[in-house]
Amino acid sequence: MRFFPGKALCYNSVQNCNLGVEELMRKWFRLIVIIFCLFLTGCSLDIKSLFVKEETPILSNLTAEALYFEGQKAKEKTKELINSAQESIYIEQKIFADGELKDLIIKKAASGVQIKILLDQFQTANKSTLNEFKSHNISVQYYPAQKGQTNEVKILVVDLKEALVYSFPWTEEGFASHNLAVHLTGRSAWKLASRFNQDWLYTTTLSLDIPKTTDLEEDNITVAVDANVKNQLLNQIKKSTNAIWLTASHITDQEVIQALIESANKGVDVKILLDSEIMPANYPGTLEEFLNAGIQIRYYDSQKQPPLAINLGLFDNSTFFFSSSGWGYRAFVMNHELSITVPSPEASAELIARFDRDWLSSSAELPKQE
Repeated sequence: MRFFPGKALCYNSVQNCNLGVEELMRKWFRLIVIIFCLFLTGCSLDIKSLFVKEETPILSNLTAEALYFEGQKAKEKTKELINSAQESIYIEQKIFADGELKDLIIKKAASGVQIKILLDQFQTANKSTLNEFKSHNISVQYYPAQKGQTNEVKILVVDLKEALVYSFPWTEEGFASHNLAVHLTGRSAWKLASRFNQDWLYTTTLSLDIPKTTDLEEDNITVAVDANVKNQLLNQIKKSTNAIWLTASHITDQEVIQALIESANKGVDVKILLDSEIMPANYPGTLEEFLNAGIQIRYYDSQKQPPLAINLGLFDNSTFFFSSSGWGYRAFVMNHELSITVPSPEASAELIARFDRDWLSSSAELPKQE
């Protein structure tokens, strides 16, 4: 009898294949029996969980200590960072008119620290600041905004490793407002340095010596500019399942408005704290839309309290979104804007506590105009 190895191999392969199919069918049969039994006994089963492994949220290590709510504390931290600079200080501000900080920058420049400053060109107060710095051979430029555009970016970056992001400009009024500054020490500080470099290159055609990578610890903070600011905000709104609490000067972008209404219709707890000086008088129709959707609204009285200078979103008690100005056409289409998105439950808890205080001290009725 002749033996044909090829045929034996083919036969064994088919046999193994049949055994594999039979084993797979037995597994599926057992699964169907389990589901059927659970159905008969009234037990519920998340079928998706049998096949899809839930992803663990990637969180930021940003702590509550990185948040500065009072202008004076933010100013002291600003002075501390500037004084600590050994190599470089990068500043981008809508308005830089604080005399104490100007003197400090002039002093650091004289010590040999590299200083680069970008200012909004349409703010009158910046003219004297620019001239004063140039008289001390400090490298300062107007960000080349187009007509009608404002540079709303407000950041300080020191030695490529520490940064502050501000909700307010460096003015007496800014530091006295109801504001927020966030101190960054991880990879996001390097991201802001890289972002500043892009603006400097756009302004001067000269690039700064910023490394392509960094050894700073990953802090899982997203830095966004211009159109991506809106994308970050919409992303957080759409994926929130429990709570969306917002503080803003105004919310007039139609996509954002619709996303908030849809979230409220799904049962998400949506609360919005608005500046009584801006939103009600100019956009009554939007407020009516919000109220009809069951969205809770309160008005921060900027006449009797420090002016509101915060644009902040709190999502599902775990993530906060912090941007440089209100959420409308100018911010999302015209201006140069910046935001950070921080998935930190600890920092969010502190911001929620602050939101609660502001909410309780604000009114569901419009304050009377004086």
